[in-house]
Amino acid sequence: MPALWILVRRALLALLIAFCGDSLVLAQSLAPQVVRVASAKTEFAIAQDYFVGLLKRALELGAQGRPVPAIQQVSLMEQKQGLQEMVRGKIIDVYWMGTDPEREEKLRAIRIPLDRGLLGYRRFITRQSMTHVFDGVHSLSGLRPLVACQGKDWPDTPILRAAGLRVIEVASFERMFQQLDLLKCDYFPRGFFEAYSEINARKKKHPDLILYESLVLHYPFGLYFFVNQKNEDLALWIEQGLEAMIDSGEFLRYMHAHPLTRKAFPLSGSKGLRMIEINNPRLPFDTHAKDSRYWFQPEEFGYSVN
Repeated sequence: MPALWILVRRALLALLIAFCGDSLVLAQSLAPQVVRVASAKTEFAIAQDYFVGLLKRALELGAQGRPVPAIQQVSLMEQKQGLQEMVRGKIIDVYWMGTDPEREEKLRAIRIPLDRGLLGYRRFITRQSMTHVFDGVHSLSGLRPLVACQGKDWPDTPILRAAGLRVIEVASFERMFQQLDLLKCDYFPRGFFEAYSEINARKKKHPDLILYESLVLHYPFGLYFFVNQKNEDLALWIEQGLEAMIDSGEFLRYMHAHPLTRKAFPLSGSKGLRMIEINNPRLPFDTHAKDSRYWFQPEEFGYSVN
């Protein structure tokens, strides 16, 4: 995103927020007391803490004198249900998920990637016995004979299939690891930082599973906060707070410190790694994935790109 556009957008955000509450009394009267988010299963506790903590800090920094609402975690819900409930606007106020054109049409996306695009840098959970197979993969054509496991209704599935990759969809997250053990699939692509805790939590149950670290499959992938289209005030509030975190360097410090993401750093910590690039046809056309203010860039990883 050009520097001029960043300045213009900030100015517009400030004007809109001021318009919504041109006095402190009015601003306080408009502020929600609670922001509701979906709760998470135990196995996603670390990720939940990351996104809730990021949302909390954005609400604090974007408050502009308004009382900061508490974050309330309500019902468990998978992505499909979460999307439906966000459209209804009755149960939850904020939901985080990967973007695509349909989701941005139905909801108000806050288009600042919550992980600087790291989820689009995929490393593979696989079986120990598959190490030599992946050692021989140096291009997309070399990956195509292998079968990936993906979650049902995950936005990654059509991205992989559009690149000619073989994918089986699995109904539950835990069954993904079972399918690997049962030889139903060959690899489970995970975001750059995700696999460490997932493998460690399942060492006893799935001792043969490893993280293959020498190959990365990359496609631009935007993981955003979403709100209901009618809740523009909340969207601007969160956006202003995230922009403030980026300006001060706090956003990156948060990623370096949090247990979910800290093991990803330094990004260029290993040598001789390979990266396979594919397109994301489900990324909205006006996404500025080359903007290093918001997105990590492939060259920061020090990989040879194929």
